[in-house]
Amino acid sequence: MSGILKLARQELTSLPPYVPGAYEPGYIRLNANESPWKAPGDPTERGLNIYPPPRPDSITQRLSEQYAVSAKALLVTRGTSEAIDLLIRGFCTAGRDQILICPPTFDMYRLYAGIQGAEVLSVPLLRDRDPDRDFTLDVSRMIANSSERTKLVFICSPNNPTGRAMDPAKLDAICRAVEGRSLVVIDEAYQEFSTTQGFSGLQTRYDHVVLLRTLSKFVSMAGVRCGALIGQPELIEFLGKVLPPYTFPTPSIELVLTALATDSLRISAERTALLRAERARLAKALAASPLVTKVWPSDANFVLVETTDGSRFVEAAHRARILVRVFPTDANLTNCVRITVGQPEHNDRLLQAVSSEGIADGE
Repeated sequence: MSGILKLARQELTSLPPYVPGAYEPGYIRLNANESPWKAPGDPTERGLNIYPPPRPDSITQRLSEQYAVSAKALLVTRGTSEAIDLLIRGFCTAGRDQILICPPTFDMYRLYAGIQGAEVLSVPLLRDRDPDRDFTLDVSRMIANSSERTKLVFICSPNNPTGRAMDPAKLDAICRAVEGRSLVVIDEAYQEFSTTQGFSGLQTRYDHVVLLRTLSKFVSMAGVRCGALIGQPELIEFLGKVLPPYTFPTPSIELVLTALATDSLRISAERTALLRAERARLAKALAASPLVTKVWPSDANFVLVETTDGSRFVEAAHRARILVRVFPTDANLTNCVRITVGQPEHNDRLLQAVSSEGIADGE
């Protein structure tokens, strides 16, 4: 058993996988208790009367090319959320093991750990008056506070909701310190919007690094829910036993393959470049708003701002029929608002709403 799988729940490593009925093109399937007829109006090529593939191998192959990894090192999941849940279920025994997170960060890490009965160890991001140094990893505390019970270290980069891409040297130090006792899970859901290189290089140096990617943002497929978990092949094989078969629906497979076609990816790249430019414009303009006291640098498709009055900012946006995100239960984000970068006209409407003229009109 590899070093990685020694960290997993041992009762799962020996669990025999479910073996679904075989599928072979051109053969009549009388081995899966399916309906022999397509439903009226079924637009799919495969047919919704037939189960989807146990694993969407066509997407696996295409994403392995997209991310330049072996197909055996990639597991397709329903968004990164399912990948997070899968890792916690596979590695954390209820009432014994723990995960480490660095708030403020993506709240689903905490939620899935709670559902599994795993302890959540929190090491808050460092704070600094300088926005360029604010919300960075507290490496010394992360290393000091983790233990043999800390099976998973979750790091979001670019981080949600702060937008910051994490320092590669700090991640390298964390990977070295927890090698042999923890997996380091780097959530790169927003990587395409960053000018940084990302962390695929860490996987060439460390077997215990896991990367999470998603098509929700970059190729505009949030409604389909397609993510990828990238790790060592033995990890992928193990998690494939924990993940039930047939989880990825037939229409979603066909839509994802269309979205990953060359022409579609070209359009997505063009839109990403536009969003980066709009992000810079939006951040600069928001800094001039009388309601905004700080705008943090962002490598994601959103910006985080500190306001003089979060409720007033939200109300001004709402009068313009715009919804923004607040975090009322997070003490680190008091009066902070996360704003997704929209189409230029959407951004213009928001800026008008929170400008001095827009506020005066609203009052």
